[in-house]
Amino acid sequence: MTDPDKDAPSFADMVGKVRRLHFDGVEPTPRRSRQPSRDQRRPVLPPNEDNWTNPPLDTVSEAEDDFCRSGVQDSVMRKLRRGRLAVADELDLHGLHLGQARSALAEFLDGARASRLQCVRVIHGKGLSSPGARAVLKPHVRHWLRQDPRVLAYAAVKDRSGGSGAVDVLLRSTSRVPGRA
Repeated sequence: MTDPDKDAPSFADMVGKVRRLHFDGVEPTPRRSRQPSRDQRRPVLPPNEDNWTNPPLDTVSEAEDDFCRSGVQDSVMRKLRRGRLAVADELDLHGLHLGQARSALAEFLDGARASRLQCVRVIHGKGLSSPGARAVLKPHVRHWLRQDPRVLAYAAVKDRSGGSGAVDVLLRSTSRVPGRA
């Protein structure tokens, strides 16, 4: 018997003379580097009251009526401002001191997150019964809400529901909250 591989030409014989190409005319496409989003680049602290700071004293009298993180759709923010999102729970902070209000707000947000609530109301009052009729809780609560990564947006409620003495808060879904399991 004869071996069929012995009679077959080798690959080098079949290809013939080979010359190395130094440039084949095709530029390799560079891999796109994945830039982290603006929210991912920002250091995120776990959501708890220990990470909240108080607003600077010169801005305490100025409290924004609404706040919105980047990425929240305009239509969702419009619904929040108009009071068209169902409020699942509310927290009344009337009569509490700053430390008490801070703890109560942190516990409330923890509970709302655990219950997977989307929209909640925080009643901080207008400050009319405070000394000098100057709001104390209002600017602090709104400042704390802006610092909390669980909060996507907030807006002052309509006049029939408390007006500037309360805010409706849109919460981030539980699977996307940084810093917590």
